[in-house]
Amino acid sequence: MNMIKGFSKQALSSSLSKEKFHLILYPTEQCNFRCVYCYEDFEIGQMPPWIIEATKFFISNKAENIKFLSLSWFGGEPLLAKDILFEIAEHALHLSNKNKFKLSGDLTTNGLLLDIKTLTRLVELKQNQFQISIDGDKDSHDKTRITRSGKGSFDKIWARLMDASETDLDFKITLRVHVTDFNQDSVTIFCERFDNYLAKDKRFNLFFKAIENLGGGNADNVKQLIQQGTARQFAANQTKKYSDNSFDLNKKGNYICYAGKPNSIAIRANGELNKCTVALSDEKNKIGKINSDGSLTINNHIMGTWLQGFTTLDSWQMGCPLSYMNSHSNVGDIKIKQVG
Repeated sequence: MNMIKGFSKQALSSSLSKEKFHLILYPTEQCNFRCVYCYEDFEIGQMPPWIIEATKFFISNKAENIKFLSLSWFGGEPLLAKDILFEIAEHALHLSNKNKFKLSGDLTTNGLLLDIKTLTRLVELKQNQFQISIDGDKDSHDKTRITRSGKGSFDKIWARLMDASETDLDFKITLRVHVTDFNQDSVTIFCERFDNYLAKDKRFNLFFKAIENLGGGNADNVKQLIQQGTARQFAANQTKKYSDNSFDLNKKGNYICYAGKPNSIAIRANGELNKCTVALSDEKNKIGKINSDGSLTINNHIMGTWLQGFTTLDSWQMGCPLSYMNSHSNVGDIKIKQVG
């Protein structure tokens, strides 16, 4: 594999390609969960009709000049607004067929609403990759991934996974296994459950991740869950143990975060443009807005700061532009053409 400072040439080329575009969408920022470590405030609701139409215009404007479009769906919980998701995805699929570009899509979802009917429709729309968080087995998961009504969620999510496994649908589900200082025995039990029921199904894989303090109103809860500092090493050990079934961000060279790529942008439910899906209230993350005709108004200075890693090829700056910016007062600026 050809590498430049630890980055594969293919990854660098793909990140800079004008023929590829990654569009992150928030059909709603409401959620049916209240996870104890969540950083979101749930102040914004569903996309209003004009932003839905503007997003479709934006995709139409891109359609003639790209060869690959990837849609990523975030929230809140995106399946709380599945009608909006379906409408935009149907539009993108129509354009994909008309203009002969490749379409793919992924959802970050808690999995509670991923019934077979919904899963089937998403697969038909080529939105068939999913990341679902699991906080160990039932005993641990139900203490941290709590529904809005205060109930545990493990049994329902596991039932959704088992239902999906019994189909012949073409999908990929990554189970993001959250690790804390206190749930490691439960994670081990969940991995045994995975071994018994899902490990032989290559549509399912594991991604072990120590939870991090991402800000928001639950920051103190996060500090308590990782104060002993054992979670990260345990996650690394599990990734190695389950190398055949686990996802490792750096398997193909240093990781390049979507937020640092010129051909990736997020449209929030209120029409605001972001680069990062985490720091939603950070002024550094507010790079512009979408207009009713589908054009974008972008702040060149802020946008350029997110892209600075492509001039330095610094692994930290490329791997997490946000944390790099938070640790360096002078990041720099790249001038880009303003759209809209």
